[in-house]
Amino acid sequence: MYRRILSTVIIASCVAFAQVKSSLHQVVELPNGPVTRIISPDKRWTMIFECPNNCQERNLWIEDGLHARRLVGKYNRSLAVAWVPDSRRFFVNDDFGSNGSESYVIDPTTLQAVDISKIITKHEAQAKQLLSAGHSYLRAKRWVNDHTLIVVLVGHFDETPPRGFTPAFTFEYRVDLEGGTARILHHSKEEPQ
Repeated sequence: MYRRILSTVIIASCVAFAQVKSSLHQVVELPNGPVTRIISPDKRWTMIFECPNNCQERNLWIEDGLHARRLVGKYNRSLAVAWVPDSRRFFVNDDFGSNGSESYVIDPTTLQAVDISKIITKHEAQAKQLLSAGHSYLRAKRWVNDHTLIVVLVGHFDETPPRGFTPAFTFEYRVDLEGGTARILHHSKEEPQ
């Protein structure tokens, strides 16, 4: 009897751990209701996205364990967010308009934001022209580890593209926040949004 209870508790604990672990790298698309809470893997922080009045306002907050709240930013359209596994950072993909999106990594303690486009353009000069295209969408897709992201840059030029560029493009990068960017994929057409 004792063994059966113990094995049930162990199995339930493993299932609960698996559910928590599987959500650690989850990218959450916002808005998905008037209030969404995204708890950090270490449970120290909570991102709170509020979208009241039929999403007339779109505010992202960070709250610590003492329930002290600070505004991360106000947004016009949809977002995607995800915590890094060690809870020291999170990324925000800001779909600011129908013609573009930006991606940032934010420290929850200081709210200091790192613009991912600046890291990429520092290591790959042609990315600057791609980011200036008529439609250019830069989005973090997932965390690889505590300091590395997979980022995709898709879009198309509205006018004739600069020499050496195709009208539509998809680039994928491995971006290390501690320095370095590597292109890991390139297509000469824009992937569907």
